[in-house]
Amino acid sequence: MRDIKYSFRRLLKSPGFTAVVVLTLGLGIGANTAIFSVVNTVLLQPLRFREPDRLVTIFHFYRSEALNNLEAPVSAPGFRDYRDKTKSFEAVAVETGWAANLTGTGDPERVPASRVSGDYFRVVGVAPQLGRAFGRDEDEPGKNKVVVLSDGFWKRIYGADRGVIGKTVQLNAQSYTILGVMPEGFRAFFNSRADIWTPLALDPSRFDPSNYTNESLNLTARLKPGVSATQADAEMRAFAEQVRRLYPQAVGTAWTLKVRTLDELATGSIRPALLVLLGAVGFVLLIACANVANLLLARVTSRQKEVAIRTALGADRWSLVRQLLTESVMLALAGGLLGLGIAYWSVKTLVSIVPNIPRSTDLGIDGAVMAFTLGLSVFTGLLFGVVPALQTSRTNLHNTLKEGGRSGSADVSGRMMRRVLVVGEVALALTLLIGAGLLIKSVAKLQGVTPGFDPDRLLTFDLSLPNAKYTNDTLRQQFFEAMIERVRHVPGVVAVGGTTTMPFGGSWSTGSFEVEGYQRGPNQPGPWGDIRYVTADFFRTMRIPVIQGRAFDSQDQPNGQIVAIIDEEFVHKYYRGQNPIGKRVTFGAPPGKQPDYINIVGVVAHTMHEALDAKPRIQLYLPYSQRPSFQNMSVAVRTSGDPLLMARSVRDAIHTVDKDMPLSNVKSMDDLLEGSLGQRRLSMILLGAFSAIALLLASIGIYGVLAYSVTQRSRELGIRMALGAARARVLRLVIGQGMALALVGIAIGLVGALALTRLLGTQLYSIRPTDPVTFVGVSLLLAAIAFVATLVPALRATRVDPVVALREE
Repeated sequence: MRDIKYSFRRLLKSPGFTAVVVLTLGLGIGANTAIFSVVNTVLLQPLRFREPDRLVTIFHFYRSEALNNLEAPVSAPGFRDYRDKTKSFEAVAVETGWAANLTGTGDPERVPASRVSGDYFRVVGVAPQLGRAFGRDEDEPGKNKVVVLSDGFWKRIYGADRGVIGKTVQLNAQSYTILGVMPEGFRAFFNSRADIWTPLALDPSRFDPSNYTNESLNLTARLKPGVSATQADAEMRAFAEQVRRLYPQAVGTAWTLKVRTLDELATGSIRPALLVLLGAVGFVLLIACANVANLLLARVTSRQKEVAIRTALGADRWSLVRQLLTESVMLALAGGLLGLGIAYWSVKTLVSIVPNIPRSTDLGIDGAVMAFTLGLSVFTGLLFGVVPALQTSRTNLHNTLKEGGRSGSADVSGRMMRRVLVVGEVALALTLLIGAGLLIKSVAKLQGVTPGFDPDRLLTFDLSLPNAKYTNDTLRQQFFEAMIERVRHVPGVVAVGGTTTMPFGGSWSTGSFEVEGYQRGPNQPGPWGDIRYVTADFFRTMRIPVIQGRAFDSQDQPNGQIVAIIDEEFVHKYYRGQNPIGKRVTFGAPPGKQPDYINIVGVVAHTMHEALDAKPRIQLYLPYSQRPSFQNMSVAVRTSGDPLLMARSVRDAIHTVDKDMPLSNVKSMDDLLEGSLGQRRLSMILLGAFSAIALLLASIGIYGVLAYSVTQRSRELGIRMALGAARARVLRLVIGQGMALALVGIAIGLVGALALTRLLGTQLYSIRPTDPVTFVGVSLLLAAIAFVATLVPALRATRVDPVVALREE
């Protein structure tokens, strides 16, 4: 306590020094705390299910480069077989994304939802906080009009009314009975946005083996006690061989099964980026510690007499070291407190900038993060304080107490240590700057990729027609035609088009088909790619160029010739050197029947769909007018002004067709494109911010060391100038010393950057990890900033008055 009180008084007597140190440490500790909160939530905290280490998923896996080694969901017959005919799983359930039109509670709204099989809540091991979940008996057609609510939906719509159980809610113009309310914080794994859950109630016809690759169900399974994911994977691969023998026409030779843990699936894509960022903030903290250590070493001389007097009065070296370390830890704890505030603000900002961080709703500063910050602060205080403490406690009692004593071995060794620390700061800063430079250049290249359409001034949203109200194809087609016609006449609207899957909208639809005349090789998959149904004006609205043939038009009706449009990738793969117009494709036919052929009438440019850097898949477009059975449609509206400002007018126009029709996922296409860059943007923003902090701290470090050196050498410099040294020579001397430190640090940093950038390889697009332009450019930038940092102390050195310096000597 005596050490703490004494340290507190000393720090108050030096408010400028204390503020600089606390701010420096606050930046370093705050950055580490913010990233640790993300790492803790995404990588370290278990999923909010019972015994999450026993939860796995099964994929239909296509071992083929042509199919990009696709991991697909399972099918209805697959789900039945994996549940009933395998031995590794205690229970198996499936879910599929859904969205319901909620009415009767105010303005109509689109509610994200999931349809789940009867055992779903038993598999994840989470029971409702209120009421009950549904079981297998309710997972049947005709018995499935029941619903379980999320805690957030219950509180928002029903004001946390505990009497809600047994009441009904209107979803898609049908009444659903409320059975239960899930606990606060519960989120489905595959559809974390879901606010309601209803039984899946699969139609018996979907279990036919011919539907084995009709893949739309996300599967969650609970392993039996003692069974590992590796053992389950081996069983499922063996089971896949049986399926291929039983249903060779349904699954094909490239098809197999793959088991992955939910934990691996949740963190696999973002884990490398987070680990790189965790290392980067560690570098920032090391630079901050080096800066503070330099400041403390600079105070060694000013405290030598104090330490000498205390030693003369009987203080031993351990007492002195303990006292000095107490000051360091107090500074670090103050920096940690500031760092917590910086981290809290940083996490909130991060979620708003990059909203698709996994489990972002759980991010925050909790007890584990606070404990980490406390431990990190104490460790940091010891790290930057131990060398200055040892250095200060080695004071030569006789020389220091002797009047006029000004030098000693402690100052020489301290000067060497300060230089070493500055070299380390520059090396770490350069490593971070090169990593950030590569990511910035990579994202810039991605943003320059043409998606195949014009995203400017494009409003997008989703619509879904309830089966209870739109009971047949005619009613559905009438609604969409009327909707498009009304929206087209809204002032400011240029064009309107619809599709079953909007580019960058977060959904996709793929399938296999046959190309007339194409013979695939042995063990080779057949044609497979994106399949989209679109309205006649879709290509004009998106400004997708029609390269050959024609676009769809009003003549393409169900009773006419069945037509399709393909993209350039399709032509390059199957019709290279041929005219594709008039060629035919088919989705096959039941045994004993002739296939229905689809005639190709046009070729359009290839468009990006899931990501700007995704491997291209061939694309097949079909006219919605020839198969108006789809309930869901994504709509694109091209406007003459800001598309989001048109959203209200577009919504009002749609409500003149159906007042209960909600619009969901209302966004501009620019926002969708930005969202597809989420993980890369996260890495770029954070690594760029850390690099900027590192550059600032390293520059301050160089300036501080040289400024202190000029102060210590003022007598020497005065004597030099008194003996005839020109001011330009003194300027070169000081700048040369500073730049020598910077250049050594840059050389070491280049080696470190070569190691770091290898870890960034998977996050880079169209740029090598050893890009020479980035390495040279960043090195020159850091050298230039180091030069500026050395120039100010150097200019001050030239202003030393020789007469004053000699008089003091």
